Amino acid sequence: MRELGSVGSICLRCQFRLLVTPHARARRGISTSSSAAVIAEDARNDTRTSDGALGAGQSGDGPSIAPLPTPQHPMSSSRSSSVAMFQSIVQSQAQVTPGIGTTLAGAASIELVRDVSRLQKMMAKEGATLPEAYAYFEETVYPQIKQGGGVSQIVKNHIGTVLLNRLAFEKPRDFDASRLPSVTRITEIMVELDVLRPSAWATLVIALVQHIYRQNTVPDSYNSIKDYETAMARRDVLVYDLLGAWRVFCSQRPSLDGGSSPARPLAKPQQQLTLQKAFGAMFPQYLVPSLLRPTFAAFATYKLLTDAFSRARATKGEAAPFLQMMTGLIFQTRAPRPADFNPIFDTFPDLPRFVWPKRQDKARVNTFLEPVASFGEGPSHVKASVHRQLGDAIKSMHLRMVEDAWLEFWGDAATPDAARTAELVECPEMFDYFILAYTMMRRPQHAVAVWNNMERIGIRPTIKTWTSMLHGCAKANNARGIKTIWEKLLASGIRLDAAIWTARINGLFVCGEPDAGLRALDEMAKIWAARSDRRFAAVAVQPGVEAVNAALSGLLRFNNRDSDATRVLAWASKRGIEPDIYTFNTLLRPLVRRGDLNGIDGIFATMRSTNIRADVATFTVLLEGTLNQIGGLPPAQQVSLVERILAAMKAAGVEINMQVYAKFLHLLLRDDRAEEPVKAVLAHIWGRGLELTSHIYTMLADHYFSRDPPDSAAVTALVENRRLHDNKSIDRVFWERLITGYGHAGDVRRALGIFDRVFAGGSGTITFGTLYDLLRPLVEIGDREAALRVVEAGRKIGKADEVGAGQGGGEGTRYWKHRFWHLAYREGLMGEQLAERFREGNI
Repeated sequence: MRELGSVGSICLRCQFRLLVTPHARARRGISTSSSAAVIAEDARNDTRTSDGALGAGQSGDGPSIAPLPTPQHPMSSSRSSSVAMFQSIVQSQAQVTPGIGTTLAGAASIELVRDVSRLQKMMAKEGATLPEAYAYFEETVYPQIKQGGGVSQIVKNHIGTVLLNRLAFEKPRDFDASRLPSVTRITEIMVELDVLRPSAWATLVIALVQHIYRQNTVPDSYNSIKDYETAMARRDVLVYDLLGAWRVFCSQRPSLDGGSSPARPLAKPQQQLTLQKAFGAMFPQYLVPSLLRPTFAAFATYKLLTDAFSRARATKGEAAPFLQMMTGLIFQTRAPRPADFNPIFDTFPDLPRFVWPKRQDKARVNTFLEPVASFGEGPSHVKASVHRQLGDAIKSMHLRMVEDAWLEFWGDAATPDAARTAELVECPEMFDYFILAYTMMRRPQHAVAVWNNMERIGIRPTIKTWTSMLHGCAKANNARGIKTIWEKLLASGIRLDAAIWTARINGLFVCGEPDAGLRALDEMAKIWAARSDRRFAAVAVQPGVEAVNAALSGLLRFNNRDSDATRVLAWASKRGIEPDIYTFNTLLRPLVRRGDLNGIDGIFATMRSTNIRADVATFTVLLEGTLNQIGGLPPAQQVSLVERILAAMKAAGVEINMQVYAKFLHLLLRDDRAEEPVKAVLAHIWGRGLELTSHIYTMLADHYFSRDPPDSAAVTALVENRRLHDNKSIDRVFWERLITGYGHAGDVRRALGIFDRVFAGGSGTITFGTLYDLLRPLVEIGDREAALRVVEAGRKIGKADEVGAGQGGGEGTRYWKHRFWHLAYREGLMGEQLAERFREGNI
């Protein structure tokens, strides 16, 4: 090789040749670096049509790649000819000064070329590590590339050879290595520098797919719920990384219209077109023979993502674009066969059994095409929003929230304008809902005001409106209100129905007046018998099983009323009223509670004789009795019992929804010795491609906090592994439990972090009980600044915990009596105005 002169006398093409020649030799086996040999083997299959690519290699996938060996010396101290050549360019640059408007090594600056040279030296130095080299690249080299200025493709190619190919080679050794970049990040850099070689890149992706498949999803393999949940969360992180890599790779797809359509049509008949050729049509910048490995990587990823265990809600959205692309390709081509990809299986022998399992679950086919739920013909956005607010207010018994919802629904004018009135007239059931809310919160004047307003705009109250008032009185434990409303209802002359009779009977039992409830049931039957009398024409309703069930469930709330329940059943039988599944479920509950196996068997025998099938509620009742003492059984029997119950429910045709799973977990988590069946239930959920609900996450967090000592690290892992901060379905209750739990566990900084991130911005309400649990430890550690923030949040978004309290703004006698305000006042954390209102509220 002739001696290099000054770099200024060497044209760009010559520089390119000088850099490429050593790599061509390396591909022929001259390089002494074992990792370079493997990379070169992959590069042999990566011929591209774009400018600046490394030299042409063989067409097709080429020889199969041997399993990646572990080099004895990860960083070889010997320099390849390419290292010496690049060093020669750098030395030449140091000896000349470029003229105005002239750059060295193409468009690369001297500093960048020198830094790439240093990077190369780091890789060649004895004892150097790849994480250190990558950190140097991100901190020093990459920022210069990002500055732009037309960095030479020669320099980019060299970075690809020196660093990126090595990263792609080393990453599969430890996909959990925190100091190495993710597969997504490696792909991003490769695409940005235009150095992505399809076969070498796909080898990395296939290794990741295989690694995900090898993750153990069997609960028994893990010692605790925390270990199992953490392992499954880590698996999800790997799936996200896989999706990210494909997102970046697919960003290279050319488009005719800027959209996501293929670059050119797939013209060949379905029977002849292979998936590889169809995939090649999507990425015309690559030669089709070089895309064997990427095609298999895409197909293996598709199979992984459509497996039930990977179809959690957390990944559905991100997976959709890739799955849409692959679905289009697969449905246009003949089905891929293992023989199509035989050369790949020499390196990845496990993958055929994952990608082509012997027994395929037909229920899993095309599961990614599940329809997306939509509102359809449902309520308007405003109506849905108000309905949701009102539901939250009812759950928390928060009067101010009801008033705010009414203001949003009705408007701030005494009488709405014509446009709003036209909208309100279309929502009569919303007025009934407001009447229910105000009645259950013992605000009859507000309920009457809603009634008057609906009449003012032309909506006539219906029997459903009256029923809402009865339900509200029952929830408010207001027996007198039920009697008063009933009297007014009879005087109104409106025609009654079975629902309102049942609401009256149920309400009297709920309010603690069982005898009055029984009399109401008997009265219903007597009036029906006298229905020919014109006085009872509008009131008479035939007693049905609903009214009987209301009486039975009401009686079983009380001790020593079993004989009355028996008489009610006889009463119903005499009148030809047939029981339904609710009747049997109601009767099962006390039998299960007492452990009366003979009685339980009798109920099921009667159900069979009347051809009534068990439902979710039936099994829920049985669960309460069966799982109460499960902790006393050996772990294997615990798991077996849970699996038998799940199998029985499936055999009975019962839908096992998330509420059922939540019931399972609630009962199991009460016993700290039932970790094995908890893991079995979690595996059952994930095995169906479902995601945990906010309620279940709350139960798991409570379980960890309830341990002695509290396991706050497990809660933190739950939040971080499952990325719950980004999960919009996680409700306020979960975050409040975390604040309280961390506070009691002595981890006040984490509690404060949750508060600042979730509540401090005023995005939702928070109870004073939770605020107190946060303020108390902050006072103890003397963090006055944070304590002031918490008190300010109490003023803005705090709500009292007690029923009927929490109207805010000083209203209500209990609002200012909460211990949160007393603590804040005692510690001098209130401003003058707030302190004055506190004193007024406690007079």
